[in-house]
Amino acid sequence: LKRSCHCIQSKQWTASASLLLLWCTVAAVSIFYPTAAFINTEMMMLRVVSRRSSYTHHLSRSTYAPTIFSTRQSSSSPSHSEAASAQVATLLDPYEILRDLKFDKIPLPNKLSPTSLESFTKCHQAFFFQYILKLKPDPPMTPELARGIICHKALEDVFELAPPQRTLVNLQNLFRKEWSSLRGDRESNNSVTQTKEYNAESYDSLFRIVNDHDDDDDVLSNESSPFDINAEIDWGQSSLQLLKNYYELEDPRNVTPLMREMWVNAKFPTEDDSFIVRGKIDRIDLISSNSGAILSIIDYKTGKKPHFKYATATNERIGNEQFWKMKVYALILWKMILQTETLEQRQRQESEEVGKTVDYRYGLSWELRQKLLQSLGYENEQQAPKWTELLTLESLRLMYLTSHLDDMAANYDTPPDAPVGEAKCLDFSLNEFMSVLDQTENEVISIQKQIKELVDMQDPKAWHHCNWKYCNCHEMRDR
Repeated sequence: LKRSCHCIQSKQWTASASLLLLWCTVAAVSIFYPTAAFINTEMMMLRVVSRRSSYTHHLSRSTYAPTIFSTRQSSSSPSHSEAASAQVATLLDPYEILRDLKFDKIPLPNKLSPTSLESFTKCHQAFFFQYILKLKPDPPMTPELARGIICHKALEDVFELAPPQRTLVNLQNLFRKEWSSLRGDRESNNSVTQTKEYNAESYDSLFRIVNDHDDDDDVLSNESSPFDINAEIDWGQSSLQLLKNYYELEDPRNVTPLMREMWVNAKFPTEDDSFIVRGKIDRIDLISSNSGAILSIIDYKTGKKPHFKYATATNERIGNEQFWKMKVYALILWKMILQTETLEQRQRQESEEVGKTVDYRYGLSWELRQKLLQSLGYENEQQAPKWTELLTLESLRLMYLTSHLDDMAANYDTPPDAPVGEAKCLDFSLNEFMSVLDQTENEVISIQKQIKELVDMQDPKAWHHCNWKYCNCHEMRDR
């Protein structure tokens, strides 16, 4: 009612009429359902007032963020009212976020990644929240994410050891060493980040015991919460089991990767300008042959291998979705090979005469070029043929460190009481790799065009959400 009077004083007739009508409805309904009517109506009031006020004050503003105002406390249910007020107080305004990022309008990203491209194909709104507004899921760090990051680190560092030292014990110790540097002294409740400003994104937020009555937004209360050491032990043991699965799938003592954790980037043309796609490849293997070198791209997955238990068409769709990002990585790598070849030809023709230095920013790194030449027996690049004649992309491999226990194709001899399923690989042949890369490039350019069309609308509500219940667009939209 106080808000209604304020709207009348400021001559917001439509808003005041809506509010008064809403309160009259509440008065009638509350006779039968007093508590529920107040809670539901309070949230409706927040939405109505926010829409009216944001529309009145700024026609181009988003209606995501309600205006904050005082609400009457319900003596019968104070906890619900306080929770509702706390929820309103933490809501985010897209335009405020853009201003904090020093953008006057919704910007067009000029740098994308295979992950962000895939995110857009699944949910436009999740892409908008994460890659334009730069929001992060809540919580930003989870045990599953931490497991994936640390397992990748261990699988990278194990190849720094001499082949005889790449044992399972040393591989698991690399995991323990990395986690030990991140966890701090949890037995005495002294974490690594306690000497610094508390950061909810750090690993320090993992395995905290948070009481139900604690305010989720109260960071200090979470910081002082004790650790659940038993939960951490279970998490660690299951993580070490994944590395054991890897060791049973592939013996690192017999593998010599060409590159590990390699950043790749390439330019893609558009009608107006160009954009960059950038990402990191877990591993590139090289197989020497009489005709040159065969490259294989490998990606580690700490999640479960897809269970192909559906109809043929559905299984094919699932498989294509799993390999789509890998195709983008292969496309970027091949574009880097083409760029390197072009730059070297230009260098031989012009650099000595004009005195220019060749920019290999979008080509193969000097380290990779030297490794390739050394592996193939060439002393320098002048002796070697063209890179496109020397190199071939043969296959893409997804290396899943576990699988569904009921997936008999992956666990035909696994005991029924096993903690996790076995590790398995999925391979994609690139026999016709040029046609695959051409199709992938067309898809990448098409996705960027769709992103540009939505950006040109300059309307946050144009980025529609999906209906997949596990997508983080729902949690971010609530915020």
